[in-house]
Amino acid sequence: MENSTNVLLEINHMCKGFDGLDVIRDISLSVKKGEVVSIIGPSGSGKSTLLRCATMLERMEGGELIYLGKKAVWEENGKCVYAGKAELREIRKNFGLVFQNFNLFPHYSVMKNIMDAPVCVDGISKSEARIRAEKLLEQLGLSDKADAYPCQLSGGQQQRVSIARALALQPNILFFDEPTSALDPELTGEVLKVIRQLAKEHMTMIIVTHEMQFAKELSDRIIFMDQGVIVEQGTPEEVFSSDKERVRDFTQKFQA
Repeated sequence: MENSTNVLLEINHMCKGFDGLDVIRDISLSVKKGEVVSIIGPSGSGKSTLLRCATMLERMEGGELIYLGKKAVWEENGKCVYAGKAELREIRKNFGLVFQNFNLFPHYSVMKNIMDAPVCVDGISKSEARIRAEKLLEQLGLSDKADAYPCQLSGGQQQRVSIARALALQPNILFFDEPTSALDPELTGEVLKVIRQLAKEHMTMIIVTHEMQFAKELSDRIIFMDQGVIVEQGTPEEVFSSDKERVRDFTQKFQA
């Protein structure tokens, strides 16, 4: 039996629709500590909606959401019930989210973008938050950009700042929603390099990506979604050699 203490995230029978259209249909998965899970599939398959529901940016319409054994969402009488505000605040500390379009505060410096959440959300001192931010900027090769503003940075630098901002809260899980889709190929490389380094440090990550080669190289497990369901999941070797026609048609487009 799987050691439940190693399971950081459980999703059971998640459902979500928009305007009467089912976007997520009865999805269940779990993610263990240190695991890198990539979610791939065609546009409109529900990948980003799954992430938004898992991070509670969208309200689930069915199922359970559990972080480190604590229920954030569950069903009662056929409806989803969310934990209370105080409990959700604690549960949210388990994860960080890196958006595809950076979502940095344009009127804040790089340093303030990174320090803001640890001070305002976690309540740590400004001096401690600054030390944490300086360490992250050094780690991500951005020490000389602490006083710059987002408009003064390249897209790749902005995305690295958004990764630093997410890491500043010291989450157990880091979610990435198409982290390179807004970048040109040259800048994509510098962001993927950071994610590779995090994987080496055994950061638990769930990555929605269209970078197939990257997913193949980095992931412990790949989930292939289509039309709101998980069609296939397994090791990169298993998914990229799947005998399921829908999976094969999609992955073969990206094979060298």
